[in-house]
Formats: sequence, C-alpha cells, structure tokens
Amino acid sequence: MAYTSNNTLHLRTLLFAAVAFIVVNSISKCHAFATSSYYVMHHKAATTSQRKSNYYPLPLFRELITDDDNDLRADIAVIKKQDGLDDFLKVDDRLCVIKLYAPWCKKCRAFGVKFRKLATENGDRMNAAGEVIRSGDARFGEIEYSSNVKLCKSLKVKKFPTVLIFRGGKVNEKLSEIVCNKQSVIEDILAEMSQLITSST
Repeated sequence: MAYTSNNTLHLRTLLFAAVAFIVVNSISKCHAFATSSYYVMHHKAATTSQRKSNYYPLPLFRELITDDDNDLRADIAVIKKQDGLDDFLKVDDRLCVIKLYAPWCKKCRAFGVKFRKLATENGDRMNAAGEVIRSGDARFGEIEYSSNVKLCKSLKVKKFPTVLIFRGGKVNEKLSEIVCNKQSVIEDILAEMSQLITSST
C-alpha cells in the first residue's frame, strides 16, 4: 500500500509540473505572438492614430507589457504614397526626418541600423502596445523606393540612402536633403537637426 501511495503521489507531482509548464509556456507564446503581430501591423501604418486603430491588446497582454526604457523601440513610421507623406507631416510641428532607401542597396542596409539608433535616441519611443512613452525632438519615418517610385521621383531623390528633413505641421516644406554616403553622416544629420530646431525657436 505504501508503494502504491508513493507511486500515486509521484504521478500527481509530475502531472502538476507538466500542467504548470504548459500554462506558463502558452502565456509566453501568446505574449510573443501579440507583440510580433502588433509590430508588423504597426509598421504598415504611417500615423500614430492609424497604428492605434490597427491593434488593441487584450488586458492580459497589456499587463505583460512594460514601459521600461530597455523594452521601448523606435517609432519609425512606414510612409506610402503622397497621401501617407502628407498625413505624416501634418501630425505636429516637430521636425520630420525621413529615410529613403532601396531594398537592393547594400549601403541602405548598413545605414538602416544607424538610422534606427538615431531614431531611438532622438525620436519617439513606444512600447509593444504601440503607446508612445517617450517623446523625442523629431519624428522619424521611412520610404521604400520600389513601392513608392512616383513619390521618390516627386521628391527628386536620385541617390540612396538619402535623408530628407521636413518642417512638421506643413505639407512638403523640405528643409534639408542629406545623401548618406559618408561615415560621419549621423553627425551631419544631428548637426542639421540641431541647427533647424534652434532656428525655429
């Protein structure tokens, strides 16, 4: 009898451990899925209002989302067509820093990492729920050439990657154009941003 009782207790312990593992693993996967799903949907929208309308996390997921600085990511809007650009520029009056790139361009891929770091340090930062937690000095966006040939031609961009800086709150008031072909390009962009922000105050 003692052997049978111990055996039953052992089986119950194993069963409880297995159930606990499945529950914890399921919650973790659901959270990862919700976060990744939001990330894809968020970056298909150009404006904050469009991004918020794309996704509403369940209360359970929202409790798992933290607003810690280490968990925040750069808010870089994906801009498509002229209407998307106009909507992006009209959100507020901060500077709008926009990267134009081509998918086949090796320099664009290398610059993309630097641009994301620039946006993280100087732009808005959001949590996994799409809420802007830290506001920056400027807003950041990007335009991919192959999906927006007409728009890129209208902006008269001939080389990639290129960064355009616009005055926010107005449509098509381009203040600066920087071809990103130098090692010091981030310093050049920061210097230009600083000068434009100072001149507008």
